[in-house]
Amino acid sequence: MKIAEEDYNYLETMFPKEYLGKVREFLDPRDASLKRGEFNKIRNQVYADLTEAEGEKCQLNYDCCDESTGFEVDHIFPLSTNVLNKRLRNIPAPEGKKVPAQPIGSNNRANLILACKKCNGHKKHRLIKVKVLKRILERRFPL
Repeated sequence: MKIAEEDYNYLETMFPKEYLGKVREFLDPRDASLKRGEFNKIRNQVYADLTEAEGEKCQLNYDCCDESTGFEVDHIFPLSTNVLNKRLRNIPAPEGKKVPAQPIGSNNRANLILACKKCNGHKKHRLIKVKVLKRILERRFPL
């Protein structure tokens, strides 16, 4: 299975041109439940690694940010989301249900950040804001 070309192209528009070569590190089209199982095995080590490398600091830093709530490892691109099916394909939700989600995000360290619980809860399965992604990329992959 692979990321659909239209999905890849859409996600690529979120990256500043100087970081386009990094896009694929963030994506993994495999089943989300498989990736969740893998993530559960590495979560604690990733948390320790991110804390050591970047400190306990919320990387999302949304308006609702509250670092006193504690921190969690978050996927920049969620393991699955229905955003692409909504925005690109205009798929309507079946009566009484949500628009189907599709797997996109990876467990690659490039796709993992620390976020305060408040920001992580606000973001949920949504795609990250482009300006936030740019800030994270500039910090993590200085040119």
